[in-house]
Parts: sequence; C-alpha cells; structure tokens
Amino acid sequence: MDALIFTALCVLQLCSEARAFRGPRLRITEVVPCSSTTCTAMSGNGNSRVEHYNPWRRRRKLPSRLRSSTTENPGPAYTFGLVTDIQHAPIPDGTSFKGNPRYYRHALEAAEHAARHFEEEKVQVAVNLGDTIDGKCANVERWGGTPRVADNSPEEIKSENEARSLAHVGHEAIDNVVKALSYYKSGRFLHAYGNHELYNFPRTELAEKLNIPFQIEQTNELVGYYGYLLEEPLHSSETSMKIRFLILDSYDICLLDRCSETSRKHKAAHETLLENNPNYPQNCNSPENLEGVPRRFVGFGGAVDLPQLEWLEDSLRQARDRGERVVICSHQPIHPDSTFPTCLIWNYEDVLSLIRRYSDVVIASFSGHAHKGGYVRDEASGVHFRCFDAMLESPPPIRTYAIVDVFDDRMLVRGEGRCKSDSYDFDHMDFLPEEEFLHDNL
Repeated sequence: MDALIFTALCVLQLCSEARAFRGPRLRITEVVPCSSTTCTAMSGNGNSRVEHYNPWRRRRKLPSRLRSSTTENPGPAYTFGLVTDIQHAPIPDGTSFKGNPRYYRHALEAAEHAARHFEEEKVQVAVNLGDTIDGKCANVERWGGTPRVADNSPEEIKSENEARSLAHVGHEAIDNVVKALSYYKSGRFLHAYGNHELYNFPRTELAEKLNIPFQIEQTNELVGYYGYLLEEPLHSSETSMKIRFLILDSYDICLLDRCSETSRKHKAAHETLLENNPNYPQNCNSPENLEGVPRRFVGFGGAVDLPQLEWLEDSLRQARDRGERVVICSHQPIHPDSTFPTCLIWNYEDVLSLIRRYSDVVIASFSGHAHKGGYVRDEASGVHFRCFDAMLESPPPIRTYAIVDVFDDRMLVRGEGRCKSDSYDFDHMDFLPEEEFLHDNL
C-alpha cells in the first residue's frame, strides 16, 4: 500500500512539473541561474565537482538503436584541437580594464605552438572560438605600438596615410595569426568570430580573412553561422558515430559593424540595450547597477536572431534524424552557470531552450569570451557547457589550448597550459529529451 501511495505522489509531481513547463518556445524571458547544478570553476586550483540530483536521469531511456554504444574502442573515434581568445596585437604586454595581465605578442607564438601540436597529433579538425586579434590593433599608438610604415608624406596627405597605415595594423596582425595557425595542415580550422574582430574589420573582410561562410539574410545583412561534419573516424575506432559542429554567430544582433541608420539588427540591439541597461547609450559597455544575469546587456555583447535560431533547430532535427552527435561552438557562452553574467549571449535562454529539446543529440556547448574557464553540466538536460581559458592571458612560456578526444561514450579534454583537463560522459544522451518526456506525461 505504501508503495502505491508513493507512486501516485510521484505521478502527481511529474504532472505538476509538466504543466509548469508549458509555454511558447523561442522567446526572450528572464531566467535565474539554478543554484543546484553540477558546476566547477576550471581555473585556479579547484577542479572538484559537487554532484546533485539530475532530473534528466528520471526520464525514460531511449530505444537501444538510438543510445550510445557501450563497446570499448582502443582509441578515440575523433579528435580535434581548440583555441580561443588569442587576441594578438603588435603592442607591449598590458592589462585588461580589470587589471588582468595580457600578453599580446606571446599569444602569437602560443597560437603557432598549438597549431604545430595539432598537426603533430593529426587532429581531424581545429576550432577557433573567436577574438583572433585584439581591438587595440585599431589604435596601436595609444597602447605603445607603432604604425606599420613610417610616414614621410607631405602634410596635406599625411593624415590619410596615417589612417591607412593604422588600419593595416589589424590586417597584418590577423594575417600573422592565420599564418601561425596554418602550421596545422591535416584538416580545416573552423573559426567563430567575436567582438574584437569587429573592432578592426567589417564582416565582409572577416569572411576572407578567416574563411567564415557568411550568408546574406533577407534583411541584406551578413551573418556567420554554419555547420561542419566529421564522418570518417580514426582508423583505431570501429564506431559508426558522426560528429557535427554547429558554429553559432553570437554577434548576429549587435551594435558592432551594423549600420545605425539602415540595419534592422542594429535597431534591435539598440532597443534591447535601451530597455535593459540604464547606462546606455552614454556608457554602453558598463553593467553598473545591474545585478545577476541582466548584466549581460552590454554593448560588447550580442544576440542570436530568429533566422539563426530556426537554422539551429533545423540542424539539430536533421542531426537527430541522421544519428549524428553535435558539438555547439560560439564565442559568447550560452549557460548562465558556466561564466560571468556580462559574457552571456543576450537571448541565451532561446538557445539553451533548443539545446535542452535536443539533449539526445547535443554532446556539449563550447565557448570563449570570458577569458576565465568555467563549466556546468546543465541540470535539466545533462548537456555539458564549458567556457575555455583565453590564450591571451597566459604568460610565457605557458601556452593555453586544448585537444579533445571523442569516444563512443565520453569526451576527453586534454588541456595545455592553464586549460584544465577533464572527461565528460554522454549518459544524458541515453534519455528522452525534456520536451518529449513532458509530452509523454501530460
């Protein structure tokens, strides 16, 4: 009798939770980060985790044909390299606005070292999570650097030449980083872009410099999101698993390199900041007087527009139909418990909602931007969210980057420098996604 009563109470609780989750998708709402998540800061000495009860574990398991293989392979099925926030600039070492040391020239050497390591290990693809050069390239004289060419021109054309020379510093800096990364030759480098690229270049030039396949949306504006499939596993593996990388453009809606007069996306960014940040527009990059996740509404951030959200959902749906597993990459972080609030995508809830709906497909979400590493395993879905440490803020001779090995049942991050190593299992992919679970229990 006691067992029957307990079962009935559990059913009532599930139905109550299902009703609480009803509502339209793809809308911007305010979400307070959960306090009972599996979370650890990946920088410093602390690398322990506190495990909490995971709601996704109580959902129904998927049929065996869709579940991850338990066959042990002698080696990984896939392996890829990862760098973020290189932020090279031809200027002396300096600090961030908060006083964190930055090593602008060493970052270039570290990028080359990482690329050579990727090539040595023959990783199948490499990922750059953005901020390839620093915004200070746009004004190197202010930060102790010099323009590329000394100008001895007559005074009447000197100012024009100086402007061209200063602009060329950014071009030369990013070309030098691309050259450094080109020591990796065994596969493609998948580039995301961040705010610092946009301080130096329009998107049209980024497309050429970083081989980002920007597309023109109906608003006649460029957006740089795309996918890439790994479908040929290493010879040491007998897996049938395929890995799809989905590279998001977290500066889809933003102020940077969007025309203030004609851009619909600039207008959306303006309205978002005007509504959510009292410091805007006088001090658009300041989160002063904002608390918690609303601190994300700053001018160096951005959002994902509806066409990109629709593309993301369509890509995840196709990946599910094809039996692919997905790694989502973005410059800005997506989960509020993985990073500082100021670094989040403005409408991170919309992206997070989609990931939770496809938790049987998504292995992990990787990001940069915050410079300090962070990690959380989403309590609702079991998906891993990690923000990686910046290459820029590691002093010589430290070089910070990662190589990631993907097995049938887990992902192993081999950290270099200040990047912490860790292992993330795929057991959440054996369970019904949240939305399907709720539908079954309504």
